[in-house]
Amino acid sequence: MKLLIAILAFMNWYYFPYESPSAPVEVEGVDVNLKRNELAFTFLAISDGEAALIQHANGENVLVNTGGKGTIKEIDRLLALFHVKELSTIILTANRGQENLDPLIQKYNVRRIFSGKAGSQVLTETSISTEVKVQSWKQGDLLKLMPGLTAEVIYDGDDVNEGTDISFQFFHHQIFYVSSASHKSEQAFLKEPLRNVNIVKLPLFAAKGSFSDLLIEHLDPQLAIIFKSSSIKPDPDLVEMLHEAWIDVYFTKQHGTVTIKLTDSTYDVITIASEE
Repeated sequence: MKLLIAILAFMNWYYFPYESPSAPVEVEGVDVNLKRNELAFTFLAISDGEAALIQHANGENVLVNTGGKGTIKEIDRLLALFHVKELSTIILTANRGQENLDPLIQKYNVRRIFSGKAGSQVLTETSISTEVKVQSWKQGDLLKLMPGLTAEVIYDGDDVNEGTDISFQFFHHQIFYVSSASHKSEQAFLKEPLRNVNIVKLPLFAAKGSFSDLLIEHLDPQLAIIFKSSSIKPDPDLVEMLHEAWIDVYFTKQHGTVTIKLTDSTYDVITIASEE
C-alpha cells in the first residue's frame, strides 16, 4: 500500500513538498509537531474496523479500538507513519473488531486498558499480562486521560448494537466517539447537554438506522467521521441528512486517514489518502 497525502488545511505540519495539487507525493512520515496545549486526534484509514490515535504534546499516545480482522499490518504501518513506538493506553468501546488487541499490547508496551461492558468480553478472550492495568468504567465516569483532555462515558451498554460512548473534551473542543446505535442509547444522548460537539464519530459505520435526524439536530456537529467496514455500507439517506445539516463528512475509505489537530482555541483537518 502506497501512502499519498492530500492537504485540506494545515498548521505547523512538516511534509515533503509537492509540485502541484494534482500530483501528491509519497509520504515517509508525519510529524504532528505538537506544541504545548496541542493534541492530535487521528482516525486511521484501515480496510475494516475502527482505530483512532490520540497524540499529546507530552509524547503520550493512546489508541481507541484496535481495528478489524486482518488489519494489524495496516495499523503498524500507520503508527510508524506517525512515529508511534509506544502506546500508553488502549481504549475499547465495542466488542466487535478487536482482533488486534493482543499483538498491539505486546508490540507497543501498552500499560493501561480502559473498557466498558462491551469491551469486557474481548478482555476475557485475551491473555493480558499482569503488568497491564485493566480499568473498567461505566456511564457517568469522567477520566483525565492526558493534560487538558478528559474522557466522559456518556452511555455504556452491552445489548445488540451497543457499546461505550465517550465524549473527549480538550479545552472547548468536544469529540463524541459514538459506538451505540439503539433506542436506549439515543434517549441517553438526547438527555445529555451535548450541544458543543465539534466532531462526531458515527456508530456502526453509518449503517441504516444507526443515527437519527433527532441526534443530528441535538449534537449539531461541524464534522462527522465514518470508518470503513468490509461488510457494511453507509446509508445514503443518513449521509444526505448530514450534508443537509451542513456537516462536513469524512469517510476513511474515501478521504483516507483523518487527523484533527487541536490547539486550545482552534482545530485543523488534514487527510492522508491511501492508494492500493
